[in-house]
Amino acid sequence: MPNSNGRGTRQNACSAPCNNALSADITRIYDSCADRDCLENLEVVFPEQDAALVETACSVKATNCSILTAYVDMDEVSYNRGCYAVECTYYFLVDFNVYQAGSGTPDAMQGVCTFTKRSMLYGASGEVNTFSSADTAPLPASVTAPVAKVQAMEPMVLGSDLVNNRRPDCVQIPEAVNEAMGGTIVQNTGEQKAVVTLGLFSIMQLSRDVQVTLPAYEFAVPEKECNADNDSPCDVFRSFDFPIDAFFPQNGGNCNVCGCDTPMDYEGECPNTGNQNGRPGRR
Repeated sequence: MPNSNGRGTRQNACSAPCNNALSADITRIYDSCADRDCLENLEVVFPEQDAALVETACSVKATNCSILTAYVDMDEVSYNRGCYAVECTYYFLVDFNVYQAGSGTPDAMQGVCTFTKRSMLYGASGEVNTFSSADTAPLPASVTAPVAKVQAMEPMVLGSDLVNNRRPDCVQIPEAVNEAMGGTIVQNTGEQKAVVTLGLFSIMQLSRDVQVTLPAYEFAVPEKECNADNDSPCDVFRSFDFPIDAFFPQNGGNCNVCGCDTPMDYEGECPNTGNQNGRPGRR
């Protein structure tokens, strides 16, 4: 006898709230990797007016670092179908305090350093051309390659120093980065240069747009009201919970002789179960 409500059948394997299937375009991640890189002794270049101060400085200290921009490139690996070499070049903006001999007040300045990371990821093989009404170019390019995406946290400054500039490197700085620094970035040609060591957490991934079938529920109607917050700053502050854990740190839960997360009663005994000294607990 057929099942009248459809439950348990392959055609309707969902629970009661799921009545239909929905076809949707999503971005599927085919491959990804996460890295924790220690970038040692990256050469830093400065605007022209600051570079002269670095060359005569007796010490430097990097105080902060942020990602100014990053360029992501991708090439298909010819001998391994479906694999792509993803290359990401970061440009870091580093804040420095530069100290001159005989002066206790440092000069604050900013420099740029760069790092290139390369990784091989699987992105599958696409054999179709994709065109969309959203394309604005006269001849939109077909999309057959996956999309490379890089996510990175702001770098952590691990160290900085002045070193002998025995063999100057040519630090490639794009025009957009140079303009962001005032258009006066110069290469290190003096007797010493500043270097910085950074810690970087990053994720690389390759993804494609694919069509899948998903269980469809009811429409997602927002339940939150769009109320304007007209409270005063003090009223908002008073609504916050007091940060007890910040003043009294917990050590992995509320642990005592009764066990974790089991408080003792007012007489110092374990409720209902008896304490670990062999005395029965009071009821």
